[in-house]
Amino acid sequence: MGEASERPDASQGHPREWPSTPYSDEARAAEPPMDVASCIALIGDCTVCCDYLPPANRPESHLAVRLRRAFPGQPFVIRNRSDNGGTARGFLEMGGVDGLFAAMPRLHVAFLRFGVNDRKRDGVAACVRYLALLCERLRGRYPQLAIVIETGLWVDYPDHYMWDRNARLALLYDAMRSMSREAGCELLDIFDMTRAEVERGNWDLRVRGLPDPKHTIVDGSFDGFFGDDPAFFTNIHPNSRCLGLIAEWRVEKLVELFGGRLPGAVV
Repeated sequence: MGEASERPDASQGHPREWPSTPYSDEARAAEPPMDVASCIALIGDCTVCCDYLPPANRPESHLAVRLRRAFPGQPFVIRNRSDNGGTARGFLEMGGVDGLFAAMPRLHVAFLRFGVNDRKRDGVAACVRYLALLCERLRGRYPQLAIVIETGLWVDYPDHYMWDRNARLALLYDAMRSMSREAGCELLDIFDMTRAEVERGNWDLRVRGLPDPKHTIVDGSFDGFFGDDPAFFTNIHPNSRCLGLIAEWRVEKLVELFGGRLPGAVV
């Protein structure tokens, strides 16, 4: 085998220092200081937290990659302040809003998505009431804040979900649409947008497996074994493909609201 085979090969054919490439430079770029950045918060439940995915695949990363291209050279900071099991009432009463205030002295845009747990625990009227209270609390701290209320995901029932979740959540999202208008908030209607995707045949928008972290399957690699079983797909959490779509819709909303300039960004 020769003398070379007897020696350790520390580099294994390439230098251990990762080279400068468009991807590596972007991935390793330092975050700008908040006092010169457009500050954006993602606030919501497990469908926004997405801690079943690696950090680079979570909503804040999807949004950051797209913001750099839509608003080149403009500094921004994104914070995901979402929690598994989160509700609008819980965010108000369990320290979520106070934690946000402490972590973000400046805030220019907040995307709010609650409802999956609120519908179960508080009902439609209470969920909308607490959501409106949360908007008031945020505006009290950040008077110029742009608030975008988001609805949740449409599911491909009956082919890829065990029950008609859409019908159960439609009442809540109707109420949230009305609330956003009355409160002067913007709306990102993910429920309608994902329904349109499903109706076009793009149903693969959620992870698979039982709703337990140890059973979560983040892609279609097991579809060949369980693809004809709706139970396999009965998981409300968005997959990375869906998070990419939502990030694109968020960027479109920001362009609609602010044109070519992120609010608060010092260039």
